[in-house]
Amino acid sequence: MNLQELALNQPAILLHGWKCSYGGKPSFSLQYYRHYLAAIYATEEINRNPNILPNITLGFHIYDTCSSDREAMANVLSILSLRNQYISYGTQDSSFNDRVQFPTFYSTMTSENSQNKAIIHLLKTFNWTWVGIVSSDDAERHVRNEKLKAQIINSGAACVEFYIVIKEKNLPTLFHSAETIKSSTSNVIIVDISIRYFNDIVLSLAINSERKIVWIVSIDMTSTLVNYEITALNGSLFLALPQGDIPGLQEFMYSVNPLKFPMDPITASLWDEVFSLPNETGTINNRNGTLKTFEPYVPNFNTYRLTYNTYVSVYALGHALHNMYMDSISKSYLKKVNFKTISGDEIFFNEHGEAPGRLDILNVYIFPNGTMTTRKVGNFDSTALHGDNFIIYKENILWSPHFYGIPHSTCSANCPPGSRKVLIKEKPICCYNCIQCSEGEVSTVSDMENCVKCPNIQWSNGQRDKCIMRTLDFLSFGDALGLSLACMAVFLSVLTTTVLIIFIKYKHTTIVKANNRELSYYLIISLILSFLCSLLFIGWPMKGTCLIRQVVFAIDFTFSISCVLGKTLTVVIAFSATRPGSKLRGWVGTRIPKCIVLLCTLVEIFICSLWLINSPPFLEYDTESHTTTMILQCNEGSTGAFYTVIGYIGLLALICLFVAYLSRELPDIFNEAQYITFSMLVFCSVWISFIPAYLSTNGKYLTSVEIFAILASGSGLLGLIFVPKCYIILLKPERNTRIYLIQLKDK
Repeated sequence: MNLQELALNQPAILLHGWKCSYGGKPSFSLQYYRHYLAAIYATEEINRNPNILPNITLGFHIYDTCSSDREAMANVLSILSLRNQYISYGTQDSSFNDRVQFPTFYSTMTSENSQNKAIIHLLKTFNWTWVGIVSSDDAERHVRNEKLKAQIINSGAACVEFYIVIKEKNLPTLFHSAETIKSSTSNVIIVDISIRYFNDIVLSLAINSERKIVWIVSIDMTSTLVNYEITALNGSLFLALPQGDIPGLQEFMYSVNPLKFPMDPITASLWDEVFSLPNETGTINNRNGTLKTFEPYVPNFNTYRLTYNTYVSVYALGHALHNMYMDSISKSYLKKVNFKTISGDEIFFNEHGEAPGRLDILNVYIFPNGTMTTRKVGNFDSTALHGDNFIIYKENILWSPHFYGIPHSTCSANCPPGSRKVLIKEKPICCYNCIQCSEGEVSTVSDMENCVKCPNIQWSNGQRDKCIMRTLDFLSFGDALGLSLACMAVFLSVLTTTVLIIFIKYKHTTIVKANNRELSYYLIISLILSFLCSLLFIGWPMKGTCLIRQVVFAIDFTFSISCVLGKTLTVVIAFSATRPGSKLRGWVGTRIPKCIVLLCTLVEIFICSLWLINSPPFLEYDTESHTTTMILQCNEGSTGAFYTVIGYIGLLALICLFVAYLSRELPDIFNEAQYITFSMLVFCSVWISFIPAYLSTNGKYLTSVEIFAILASGSGLLGLIFVPKCYIILLKPERNTRIYLIQLKDK
C-alpha cells in the first residue's frame, strides 16, 4: 500500500514519490510536487485565517514515500505515536477501517466501497452483465478487487468472465493476461493496476489483436492515466476524485522557484533536475524558471482532484486542531470535524474514519487527429438520497467508433419478449439459452427468468409476448349448427301442434277415442314442450337457463314416457278386461293411466329436487379443453344426479317397451301396441347412442348431441304413434268410422 498521510500533534506530510531514485537515477513527478505545494499553500492559508487557530502558526515535516511501501512505513514509524491521530489523502485500503487496530486513522480519499458501488451502478445502467477484472498483486489492490468481484456477483449486476492478477516483474504472467483478454468475449474490463503494467498489456493487445474494449479505470489509476494519450482508452470511463476549486493555488504554483524559497531543498532539487540547460562550459540552472512552462505539455495541469484532496486533508487537520484548542477536547477531535470547503463540499468522517464517498465519472475520447478530450459524464455521491446518489448522462458519452453506439457486454444475447432464460450447466448465471414460453404463458420484457401464466380468460398470442382474450365458444343461434337445430325444433313443434289441432278437430272420431284420447292430448302437448325445451340449450348460457334446462327436459320427457306407458297399459287392461271373469273390468277407464302418469312424474320431480338442492347446475368457463378458445357452458353440478335422471327416463322407456311388446299380439284394430313398441325401440336406441357420444365430446358439440337426442327421440314418438293416425284421419277417413270397425271385426 502506498501511504500518504498527515499526522496530528506534530504535523507531518508524507509525499507519495515526488523525487526518488530508481537504479541510482533520480525521478521526479510534477503531479506529486503539486500535492506538496497544495499542502504548503493550505497550511499558509490556515495561518493567515484569523478564524482558524488564532495566534497559532502551523508548521510541518515532509517525508517522501518514493512510491514504496517500505519507505512509507519507515516514515510513518518515525512519527508514529499512540497519542497521534492520522489523516490520509490518498489511500483506499479498507483495512484501516478496523477501529480496533486503527482507532485514530482517517481518510479524505473516496473509499473502495464507494468506488465499488459506482462501478456496480455503471454496470447496471448499461446492462453490462459480462465483465473482466484486471488487478495487480500488491496487497491493497488485490484485496480491493477481490471485494469488488464479490460485490458485483452478489449484487447480481454482472458475472465476472475472468479475474487476472498481474504479478510484479513477471513477464509470463503479463503475456498470459494479455492472451486471456484477447480470447475473452466481454467488451467491458475493470482495471486497477500500475500504469506501467497497463501500458504493457495495451501494447500487447494492439500488436496481437484488434480487440476493442471499454476500460473502467479505478480512481487510483485515473490520477496518473488521465494524462496519457493511449488510443486503446478511446471511449473508456474513468472513476476520478471530484474536481475541487482552490482559489489562488495556480498563481502560487507559478510563483514558486528556488529564489522565492531559498531554504526549500525539495524545490531546489527539482529545479536542478528540470531547468538545467547545458552549454559550452557545463550546465546552467535557470533559477527563474516557473512551473507554467509545463502547462502546455501536461494535460489537466490545472485540474485539481487528488491535489484538492491533499488541500482538504490539511484543512481537516486545521479544523481538528482548532476544535481541540478552542474546546479543550483531548480525544476524538478529528472524528468530530465538520466543515464546508470553498467548493461547497461538506467534510466529515463516519464511524469508519471515512469522508463522504464522492467521485466523478470521466469519459475519454481520442479524435482521429490524435487529440484527446476528457469530460465529466456523471458522478456518485454516497451522501445523496437513494436514487440520486448516481447520475450518468448517457447522451454525453462518446464511445469508440468500433461499437456503433452503446457497447454491449453480455455472455448471451438478450432473450426477447416471448421467451425465457434457461441457464447453461456449469456456466455463470449470465450465460443462458433462450426458449419460447409454453402455450398459455407470456414474457412481456426481455431476459425474463420465468414466463407468466395468462389469466384463465386469456391465452398467449403466437409470439408469446402478450395475453389475448380467448374466443368464447358456445352453441349460438348465429352458429350454423345452432341455427339448424333451432329451426328443426321449431319445425317439429309446429308439426306437433298441427297434430294436436287435428286430434282436437277430429276428437269425436273413432281412432281418436279408441285409445285414451285424454292421454293422447297430454302426450302431444308434452312433445311440443320437449321440442321447445331444446331451445333452452341454444344461445348464450345464463345462470337461470343452466339451472332449469335439464330439469325441464327431464320432467317433460318423463311425463311423455309416462303417457306412453299409460296408453300401453290402457290397451292391456282394455283387452284383458273383455275376457270372461276378468277382474280388470273395474280398472277400465282413465283414472289408472292418469295415476301412473302422475306417480312416475312425481318420482322424477323428487329426483330433480334433490339434484337442485344438493348440487345444482351452474355456469362455468371451460379453459382446459381448448387453448385459444374458452367454452362457455353449463356444468351439470352432479354428474351422478344427471345420469340418475336420464337413467330413470330410460327405465320407464324399458318398462313401456316391455309392456308394449307383451301386448303386440292383442287384437288392436289400430295397431297401437305395435306402434308404441317401435317408438320405444327408437327412443331407447337414440339415448343409448347418446351416452358414448355425450362422453366423447365437449363444448357446443356436447350440447348439440343432447339437443339431437331430444329431437330424435321426440320425433320417434311423434312419427310412430301419431303420424299413422293422422294418415287415417286425413287420407283414409273411411277407416275412421264405426261401421268400418264392425266390418273389420266381423272379418
